[in-house]
Amino acid sequence: MFEIRITWPTPEQSYANAPSILSEIGWTARTLAALECFTELDRNFYLRKAALLDRIALLDEPDTPGDVTGTARAAALFLLDIDQPGVICDPRAYVRQQYVHSLTTDDQ
Repeated sequence: MFEIRITWPTPEQSYANAPSILSEIGWTARTLAALECFTELDRNFYLRKAALLDRIALLDEPDTPGDVTGTARAAALFLLDIDQPGVICDPRAYVRQQYVHSLTTDDQ
């Protein structure tokens, strides 16, 4: 039996080329404000939202994990549920990996 090793990017690697947190908060708010009730959102929205929450949680975690850490994990689990990647991993590490991938394949 062989083991597949996945290399997970660090937060610094994942978010090195990301827009600022304030910019992403603005994008999220504008996106939601432009929607009618019960509008289905695409995967890109949930990925960017999960990455935003992960970045905010990273600012909070050096002292003690707080509510934002739980919120970031919940958003990451939601993305995992959408993608169903077939791997068992830290949900936030998965968000970071997918975010890096999206920056290299999509125009944000």
